[in-house]
Amino acid sequence: MDPIDFERNGKSLWPFAYSEYFDWAKRAAKKLGVSQPETYEYSRFVNDYSNELEKLNIGFDVVKPKCFYQPLPAHNYSSDIKRLIKKGLISYFPNSCALELIIDADKVIGVKYGTSSGEVRQIYADTVVVGTGALESPRLLLNSGIKNDHLGRGLMDHPMANLCQIEFKEKSKAYLYSAMKIKSDLVIKSGLVFSEEVQKEFDLPNHCFYLRPSFSKGIDNKSEKVKLSLLAIKDLKISFKDIWFLVTNINLALQVLLYKTSYKATFRYADLFFVSEQRTYNDSFVGLSDDLDKWGYRRALVNWKVSKEDSQSIVKAYKILKEQVFTEDKFVFTHELKDLNWEDNYTSAAHHVGTCRMAKNSDEGVVDSNLKVFGVDNLYICDGSVFPTAGNVNNGLTIAALAMRLANHIDSL
Repeated sequence: MDPIDFERNGKSLWPFAYSEYFDWAKRAAKKLGVSQPETYEYSRFVNDYSNELEKLNIGFDVVKPKCFYQPLPAHNYSSDIKRLIKKGLISYFPNSCALELIIDADKVIGVKYGTSSGEVRQIYADTVVVGTGALESPRLLLNSGIKNDHLGRGLMDHPMANLCQIEFKEKSKAYLYSAMKIKSDLVIKSGLVFSEEVQKEFDLPNHCFYLRPSFSKGIDNKSEKVKLSLLAIKDLKISFKDIWFLVTNINLALQVLLYKTSYKATFRYADLFFVSEQRTYNDSFVGLSDDLDKWGYRRALVNWKVSKEDSQSIVKAYKILKEQVFTEDKFVFTHELKDLNWEDNYTSAAHHVGTCRMAKNSDEGVVDSNLKVFGVDNLYICDGSVFPTAGNVNNGLTIAALAMRLANHIDSL
């Protein structure tokens, strides 16, 4: 995450400083096998890859680069969990669902959980850490009778979609902006974020966008919807019709191939793909539905909404890009904003955060700076639900950093 995600206009948004977070993030990166986590640092990244960054041929006064890692191959952490189980370091209850916290006075003494056969069992512990995510953690706490006006409120995600397309007046080889394989086991790329000064001046959330090389002029809504279907392919939600469209659409097929292989193509067009920051919006929430699960507990009700203010910030971003970043002496916008409706095309990035957010007191949030639930002595939450702001990146590294920080705190008690 970025410094502005922690403090804006002199107001602290998280209950501890960015410098503390960043220290834990680097430790977590090493624990997760990232070979050079120091590259996350802006000055180091800009210095090491200055030649590649300059190939985009824009000034970095309005936008600035941001480094993203993609280790190869993706690590399967289930093998690590199995190793811990084999060593007897953890007990594991597969195919089970946490249903209710067993609370005595102001202390949790255990957890009720449901088995695949429909039984409800109990497990007891001196300290309980909930890590079930921003959709399920509020469901568990609400079903346990925990009262807090902020519980479940402020569900945030990263609404994402192509915003526009630019044409380079001279063909580009800006590989670092699409994806650059620097080692056999590491791909890096640069996203672009608006500078802190621009964010403050125009009251913009901390949006991030990427250049996705394209090989034909223009963006059409049909292609965008197919791309969104491809994002959900792991859930087997892609239709044969969409597969056929991909096979027969050479530009779309090339875009997918380039994205997957990091091939160094020369390109004249680039789609600007936005992963936008969503601000806290209380009408976006997780509550309890009237539907019961097979153990008799109420299921989560998810009501994800994007505010008009956040939608309007995308319009602001487009105007800034057109007038100040991709200027007409070097670039051409291939269409107007109205030709591609952002609100019709954006999708969830499945980066759910914010429903049990951290705060200084219970009047402002659900957990304190040490992730302890207000009003319950030994209950902690460690997942994306505790984020006070969404930033513009996926949650994994930050959750890992918070987990290491929480483990250190619990160990010190």
